[in-house]
Amino acid sequence: MRARAENPSPLPVIAVNTAPSANVAKRFSVVPYAATTLVGAFLVFQVQPVISKCVLPWFGGTPAVWTTCMLFFQVLLLAGYVYAHCLKTYLRPRRQGLVHLSLLTFALWTLDITPDENWKPSGDEQPILHLLLMLSMHVGLPYFLLSSTGPLIQAWLSLRTSSDSIYRLYALSNIGSLAALLSYPFLVEPYISVAGQSALWASLFTLFVLVQTTLIYRLVTSRNSTPQSAQTPSQSGPAKIQRWKKILWVGLPAVASTLLLVTTAQLCSEVAVVPFLWILPLSLYLISFIISFDSPRYYQPKWTAAIAVASLAALQITWLIPDSARMLATAACSSIFLFSMCLLCHGEVARLRPPVTALTQFYVCLSIGGAIGGVIVAIFCPLMLSTYSEIPVTQATGGAIALLLLVAHRSWSWSDQGRMERSWKSLGITRMLAFTLPMLSIGAAYQLDRPGIVSWDRNFFGVVRVEDEDGVRTLAHGSTSHGKQRHAPFQLEPTEYYARQSGVGKAIIAAGTQRPLKIGVVGLGCGVLAAYGREGDHFDFIEINPAVINIAKQKFSFIRDSHATVSLHLGDGRLVLERMEQHQYDILAIDAFSSDAIPAHLLTLEAIDLYKKMLAPGGMLAIHVSNNHLDLAPLVHRLANDNGLESRLVTSRARPKEHVKAALWMLASEPKNPLWEAPELWEAMPPTQAELDSAPRWTDQSHNLFSVMRGW
Repeated sequence: MRARAENPSPLPVIAVNTAPSANVAKRFSVVPYAATTLVGAFLVFQVQPVISKCVLPWFGGTPAVWTTCMLFFQVLLLAGYVYAHCLKTYLRPRRQGLVHLSLLTFALWTLDITPDENWKPSGDEQPILHLLLMLSMHVGLPYFLLSSTGPLIQAWLSLRTSSDSIYRLYALSNIGSLAALLSYPFLVEPYISVAGQSALWASLFTLFVLVQTTLIYRLVTSRNSTPQSAQTPSQSGPAKIQRWKKILWVGLPAVASTLLLVTTAQLCSEVAVVPFLWILPLSLYLISFIISFDSPRYYQPKWTAAIAVASLAALQITWLIPDSARMLATAACSSIFLFSMCLLCHGEVARLRPPVTALTQFYVCLSIGGAIGGVIVAIFCPLMLSTYSEIPVTQATGGAIALLLLVAHRSWSWSDQGRMERSWKSLGITRMLAFTLPMLSIGAAYQLDRPGIVSWDRNFFGVVRVEDEDGVRTLAHGSTSHGKQRHAPFQLEPTEYYARQSGVGKAIIAAGTQRPLKIGVVGLGCGVLAAYGREGDHFDFIEINPAVINIAKQKFSFIRDSHATVSLHLGDGRLVLERMEQHQYDILAIDAFSSDAIPAHLLTLEAIDLYKKMLAPGGMLAIHVSNNHLDLAPLVHRLANDNGLESRLVTSRARPKEHVKAALWMLASEPKNPLWEAPELWEAMPPTQAELDSAPRWTDQSHNLFSVMRGW
């Protein structure tokens, strides 16, 4: 009997899940895009403090240098975004890569970000235009290409995926920017010279070009390189974007950018020009971008709007706080308001972002808003306004927006994104302006002339005002007084930090007992030191701000009534002294205030060497080191000692009834100068060896303000 054939049992089918490995591969494919974005953003924000530090000394160390640099970088950022948008819109991906690679190669070939001595201003130029031209020539092309990296990389990645998560690369780019910003004052500036910083940045830019070249190679050789216009209808582009959304894409970033710049200017003018007060606002600005574009769940509009309104209200009553705590309260309230408003503006923009097919257009609108803020603060306000009126006006605008969002968001949670979009549409631009304009009027009224104000003057170097109160006329810049003049019959009596018992007063009196004096002064103020002038004496005053020169001649009489011959020289103190090196001074006084800090380039080893060369035999150098935030005396002791000079500290007490302030002056001269034996200088204190050993040593290539900050 024939056996029946049995059907063999079928082999079990093992289902292999390839999704995890596919996901891993997909994630790794994004790594080069993320790395390029991160490095590019790091370089964008690292070059800003590097180039600013190179040029800051040439323009007097004013906050306007930082504001102008910010304007330049914001406008160039816009140009980079427009370039990326044009590449994506009009060229096939292969041609995009080739064009971009050509520009990268040219930038690498011409890479030199450090301006040479020929760019030093003579004092006759328009400083904003001169600074912008210099920045364009040295960092223009590299920065332009770096600025295009974010939107261009995201556009190239959108050829591989249409996921909305591509926008998270924008959050990543801001993380890179924040890392650069925070690493500079703590890791780069203290340990690397200016020349070393430039060389390091150039090396990192070369590395960036190599990394981006690999992406360009992938783009050029990829089969999926069909331009958007040739793809399927579902991929060809987004629906038409509504005009009101585009207005918000521009308007909200413009408000945030303006708030950033005016808050920085306010902190630097009312508190101090120290690095932390430049870094803090910009860090908060970047963090708001990171939060807004990383994930929607981090942005809570109603809570954020409430904090913005509360902090703005608190800011208006900081004048009630005692002077000892007012600075900290002002900085805290301003920073909280800035952060909450930036988070509101950027959070709303992120929520209204388009599909990835329109991302380059979206980024162009964002950068237009940022550039508008820069133009308003750096160009329009100094030319059109005589005070810092933009501070209350911008704060009022921000407060109006915060109130609108507080009212429009009915829920305290992120539960209905569509509701807010409907709210923006229902509010409309007209209603929004109608709500905002009264707030602007309130803000403008905040800066109306106060009783006693004689004049306001504003230019590139800031706002200076003249006040009359209780028979005394004062010249002030921010919270810093630059001199007082009493009314007759005491109009030629030295006041403030320059009284007869001050260090500079004692030095002039001691030196003038035997002969007429030739005295050089860096920093004019209202010309108080001219009150010491006698027949036969000659004073050379050097002042970088033309408005201060006009005020000293027209609003005060120290120069006009002085018995000495007085000459006024316009320009940065150190640059002018270099051109006047043939002069020999019996007394050379350095008193160039910028808010509450002496510009760092006037206190370097090379600067002291220049001053030493300009002293006549038996001459004496006097440096004003009174400062609320910086302990400059040990630094000057160290620099004088390293230049072979003997230095001593003269401390004088305040006499409020005579309008004399407590002052610290450093005096330095050749060793064994007979002037040290004058009775006026018997109380001058030499440094201890411990002070010399622990003091920092600043040079033109390496100086760090954190090393002299009190309590640091």
